[in-house]
Amino acid sequence: MTAGVAIEHRGVVTHLRLCQPGNALTEPAITALLCHLRAAERAPRCRAVVLTSTGDAFCSGVDLTDLAGDPDAAERVSAAFWALLTAWADSPLLTVAVVEGPATGGGVGLAGAADLVLAGPRATFRLTELALGLVPAFILPFVLARTGEHRLMRLALGGAEVDASGAVELGLADELVTDAGAATDRVLLLVRRSSRPAVAGLKACRRALRPVPADYPRQATALLRRAVTDPAFVGRVDALRRQGTRR
Repeated sequence: MTAGVAIEHRGVVTHLRLCQPGNALTEPAITALLCHLRAAERAPRCRAVVLTSTGDAFCSGVDLTDLAGDPDAAERVSAAFWALLTAWADSPLLTVAVVEGPATGGGVGLAGAADLVLAGPRATFRLTELALGLVPAFILPFVLARTGEHRLMRLALGGAEVDASGAVELGLADELVTDAGAATDRVLLLVRRSSRPAVAGLKACRRALRPVPADYPRQATALLRRAVTDPAFVGRVDALRRQGTRR
């Protein structure tokens, strides 16, 4: 296990598992996820990467405790997170997120960037950024591609928690599953039905059809740098820190 991320290879599938309290995305965890994904892409036999979690939460998003009041740290971590999200979405491998607990903030984006999102009965999805004084700018392109503009705005502005069946209805998840084993079986079935070059070609076509403006990451970073120095945001994060949570 590296930085709260465990890895296991089963045949043609690489399994990544978030396994630290709350499954917040610390900078080391983001780096570990990206490194493991790139390693899987270099493995000739690998066809798919499946992301799961242990504990109550799937992913509580980016760890905010080290960002409050530090725009340089915020820029560094957000650049790493953007690199992970784009790699997860654009990988030539089939990428799958199995959500079996709450996905919050950036956790929604991490799941949404996958090619396939399988939601267990305990899965919930919630965009909490606006309540903290942030804009979910880095995850917007990936959630937008799944939900469409109007549903995305409702999710971001309202901050409501969406259960697994609601997530399927909104497009945040593709299927409701009862257990991780069944989810893995679905992945293997998809892998058997297609070749690695065909999957890579399909994803390249999708990427060409929904390009992100080249200047978008810079705009998102500028928003975040301003937000993390806002006294109200710093106060909210201090309160979270006193409660022992990371976001």
